[in-house]
Order: sequence, then structure tokens, then C-alpha cells
Amino acid sequence: MSEKTTAHLIADPVRKWLVALRTEHWIKSGFCLTALFFHGSVLEPAAWMAVLPIALCFCLISSAVYLANDIVNRAEDRRHPRKCRRPIASGQISVRRAWLAIVLLAGGSLGFAWWFYGGGTVTGVLAGYYLLSWIYSYYLRGLPLLDVLVLATGFVARVAAGAYALQRFDLTAHPTGWLLSCTYFLALLLGFGKRKGEWLLLEKTHREMGITRRALRGYTADLLDVLTGCSALLAGAIYLAYCLNRPDRIPFVFTTLPALTGLMSYLRLAWRSTVVETPERLLLKSPGLVISLAIWILLVSWFTALG
Repeated sequence: MSEKTTAHLIADPVRKWLVALRTEHWIKSGFCLTALFFHGSVLEPAAWMAVLPIALCFCLISSAVYLANDIVNRAEDRRHPRKCRRPIASGQISVRRAWLAIVLLAGGSLGFAWWFYGGGTVTGVLAGYYLLSWIYSYYLRGLPLLDVLVLATGFVARVAAGAYALQRFDLTAHPTGWLLSCTYFLALLLGFGKRKGEWLLLEKTHREMGITRRALRGYTADLLDVLTGCSALLAGAIYLAYCLNRPDRIPFVFTTLPALTGLMSYLRLAWRSTVVETPERLLLKSPGLVISLAIWILLVSWFTALG
């Protein structure tokens, strides 16, 4: 057997598991790091060491959630023009092996969180996220509006867990109402944008609405445009109000410029393109979003560090 053939035999199973675990979605665990920037601890190595473990835990447990979701919804995925290629839906990974991976990933994530943070708030938020994800996969996923409203709480859980984890560095750290509410409406924007992207994809491929996701039957294209627009408006308004209520509102208010530019860039895509169906890949296809996000992170880090 040639070296090339051997490498292929090793790489192929690894590749299908990386797809099944949705490792590209691990970028969402970056929300756990939000408190670092707004707390002004972004230049403190000890602060990073306090928060990175919970980000890793969310990476692992979210992969367990995706596997469970793919098992429960594999029949719907087989009718989707893109999701039909997922390893579980296509039969590349057996349901039995997927269940074993779920146990290992979820158990490892919760066990590591318990070991590092104890049985307190951080581990409780992680466990609550996992429990809610099961309820979502089995029931709430099929209910229009409620499917996105509940899904957005996963992002809030990441932000809250990261803020509580930061207490290992500074006991005064805590998730504020401003931070959680802005995160929630930003997550609603991503969620409703994802539904609009799937709507456009099914329309483009002449498939029946709801054949891949039952909740889509409760939406219309116009309703999704309104929901994404309102979510973007509320996320931007809350963030602007937060900036104006900070003691250092000047210069911090200038961070709203890249933030609002990014929101408008996303809306432009959400109303016309199927690319928003995969928000985890959106940054790779939208230079405007990448530039806005980079400038926003730099300004927030700079202003909070100076404070």
C-alpha cells in the first residue's frame, strides 16, 4: 500500500468526523471571551487562562449537541440540498458511533468544567445550555419563532458563562444586563438570518418549504425580513445606549461605527443571499464584515485597556 493511499485512508475518517462535529461552529464559543474585552482584561494573561477553559468546554459540548441534533433530524437533513451530505444523514457515520461520541464529548466537557470551576455558576450555565439544547432538538426546533428565540439563549449562555468564569481573575466581574440583552438580539439577528438563508435556498432549488425544517412553514420571506431588520435595530440601539451610559462614553461611543457598519453589512446579505444560512462561514465570504469586526475588536480592546 502506497503512502498516499495510507494517508487517504487516515484522512477520510478524520475529515468526516470533523464535519460531523461541526468544528467550524466552534467560532461561536468566542462569545465566551466577550467579558474579557468589556472588563478591560484583554491584556491580562491570567484573565485569558480563567476564561479559555469554559470556551473549550462549549466547543466540546456544542459538538455533542450537533451530533444529537443530526441524529434526531437525519430524515429532514436527507431532504435538504446541502445537509443531505452530512455524515450521519448520508450514513457515513452510524447512529451508534454518534451516540458514543455524544457521551464522551458531553461527559468530558461537563467533567472538565466541574474540575476547573467547581459545581458553581459556570458549570451550571454549561449544564443548562446542554439540557435546553436537548429540548430544542426534540421539540422546540419545529416551532416557528420559538425555535429562534430559544436558540438565541445559547449565545447568551456563552457570554454569561465567560463572565462568571472571569471571576477566577477578578471577583467583581459579572454579566451585565447591557451585555446579555445586546447579545440576545444579535443572536436573534443571526438566527432569523439563517432561516431566511434556508428559505431562499429552498426557493432557489424549487423545494417545498418546511420539508427540511418544519418551523419554516410558519414563516414568510417578508416576515423574516422584518424580524432580521428589527433584531438588527434593537441590537444596535441597545449597544449605542450602553456606550452612551459608560463613564468613558467619549471615546467609547466611536466603537458604534464599526458595530453598526457590520450590522448593516449583515442585513444586506440576509435580505438577498443564501450565504447567511451558514453564519459560521460568513466571515470568509464577506470582507466588509471581517473589516468591521476587526476594527470593532481593536477599538473596544484599546478603549477598555486605557480605562
